[in-house]
Amino acid sequence: MRTISVSAPAQPVALALRDSLKVDLGITDDSQDDRLDGLLLDASSLVLDYIGRPILNGVWRDVIEIRPDEQRLSIMLGIYPVTKIMAFVSHHGGALTPDQIGDLDLMAGSGIVYPPATGPALWSPGRYVVTYQAGYTPPARGGDGLPQEGTLPRGISAAVLLAAKAAWHAADRDPLLRSESEQGTGSSSWAATVAGSGGLPQAAVDRLASYRAGGVR
Repeated sequence: MRTISVSAPAQPVALALRDSLKVDLGITDDSQDDRLDGLLLDASSLVLDYIGRPILNGVWRDVIEIRPDEQRLSIMLGIYPVTKIMAFVSHHGGALTPDQIGDLDLMAGSGIVYPPATGPALWSPGRYVVTYQAGYTPPARGGDGLPQEGTLPRGISAAVLLAAKAAWHAADRDPLLRSESEQGTGSSSWAATVAGSGGLPQAAVDRLASYRAGGVR
């Protein structure tokens, strides 16, 4: 299967609101806004890299081949959750009508598509080209200045906030330093880096496990 981006976000986007980060850090003025925005963009990039698959809302096109010696109960689209199937074309059967597309049995959250209930129970061999809209909408501020939640799971936004907060607190200390004590002779301990975390704190990694590429749909 090949997945092609028809219309996807071209610019980096923050996956959590600056206001949420300011609350978590106890910041009440605007003097650090530019720095916080940069931290959120960096943290969002780390989170997206760790997830390892496109998750943001856009229009996508999948080219799916079913071999001559097989039939399939379902077709699995490359990007999910799916919000709309726009076009569905088979190499031998032509394009589905809007009504036929509406009759498809779609599991939107996982991107799995079953044949229409009125047709054959299996997808026949051939090439299928599916154009569809899928992905999450991150939280943002609307034109009225009010926050809009979007559809991004809270676990992903929480991971971004954890990573941004870790970067904020690590700016003026050894990034491996985990805790300090100034009593008595003093003591320090260092947190070991975790292999495969992509530079994210372990707490953020824990929140992202179910969203990674290859996870259960």
